[in-house]
Amino acid sequence: MEYKEEYAQVNQNTETDAEYTPQFDGLVDEAPAYESPVVVAQPAKKKKFPIYIPIIIAAVLVVLSVAAFFVIKMFVPTLEGTWKLTNEEGYEFYYTLEYDGDDGKCDMSLGTVHFPGTFTTSESEDGTQSLNLDIAAGFVYGDYTYEFIGNPMSDDYALKLTDASGTETTLTSAETPQDSDYVMPDENFVPDEKLTGEWEYYYPEYGMSIKLYLNEDGTMIYDQFGMQELHCVYNVNEDTINISFFETELIAQEEGYYFDNDQLIFLGLNWTRVDPDATTDEG
Repeated sequence: MEYKEEYAQVNQNTETDAEYTPQFDGLVDEAPAYESPVVVAQPAKKKKFPIYIPIIIAAVLVVLSVAAFFVIKMFVPTLEGTWKLTNEEGYEFYYTLEYDGDDGKCDMSLGTVHFPGTFTTSESEDGTQSLNLDIAAGFVYGDYTYEFIGNPMSDDYALKLTDASGTETTLTSAETPQDSDYVMPDENFVPDEKLTGEWEYYYPEYGMSIKLYLNEDGTMIYDQFGMQELHCVYNVNEDTINISFFETELIAQEEGYYFDNDQLIFLGLNWTRVDPDATTDEG
């Protein structure tokens, strides 16, 4: 082949010019014929993207939802959220309004004392917006016209309420308070399965109940007819239950308890355990 002749010519030139005999002299003729290797095209490896597409989509949706929230809050003011009223004594009452489906739910709280209620809104032909707060206590309840004041993105954002007499009340936008801002369960709390759960005391003369929730995390709710709730923390010490809650200050009390068959005797009442698996016959 032509490759042999080329290698032979190179060797002759080397002997003539430098009188040098290549170490590989005589081997060139014995070298096997060169054959071009067959190159098989390999498919290009796809570079793996470090973040999966679903994660990217989720992140984009989060960003868009956050942006939409601020746009809506800026241009479409809403009653939903928490509004704070500070009275002359400096006590802070928080009104948290939110929709549960089509129903407006309202919770007024002072410390860990809560007053659940409802709210409805309407708008007259002249564009006046009205609010009705149905709640058992507090400085704000009943019928009002309302308007928003200030920039929704600033600290001076507020809700101005005007009652039928023309009296104005202003509530400022606030963060929703948490019970844990006021009282915390004992970090060493150990639940007692005989106590934990939902208990009820029924008043037949009223056809209503008060309820007691002793939770496994050391929190307790004393629900009076669904109109007032004391959100407490508790600890069990032999035959007593230590209760703490916050109103305008921390209130702590110790109450004895014992069991009478299946009933819990506590706070001077005979409580019956509510079976979470119980069903009501409808016919």
